[in-house]
Amino acid sequence: MGINHPVAVYIAENNVEAQQLCEYFEQYDIEAYPTLDDSLAGFWTFGILPGIHKPQVWVDQSNVEAARPLLIEYERELKRRRPTSDASQAASTGSIDVVCEECGKTSSFPASTKGTVQDCSHCSAYVIVGDDESFDWSDS
Repeated sequence: MGINHPVAVYIAENNVEAQQLCEYFEQYDIEAYPTLDDSLAGFWTFGILPGIHKPQVWVDQSNVEAARPLLIEYERELKRRRPTSDASQAASTGSIDVVCEECGKTSSFPASTKGTVQDCSHCSAYVIVGDDESFDWSDS
């Protein structure tokens, strides 16, 4: 049938989530289409840059009210599945000290940046936050 008056009802974290949500809507006879991000604008050497890669889910304006309770249930289920333990909150609210391999100085980063690449606050060299082991280049 197609969507005559498209309305974006959800901004997904990635293409997979957008497609899954469209399939979820179709189980309830709500026609939905994702706007997938297939561009390379959000990609860099270490993966996808957050905030750039945001696909959307679109439905017809006549189906917005029918989609609303499904979205509420979908987000409720997402929230239920995410860990909310005190340990995970403590891990994300602390800080991580990183010793730069270039200058040997220590920089502190929020625990929420663990596993990301940041710039050393002293010499601007790249450092991996929370990398407990240094990479041995002789193995590669």
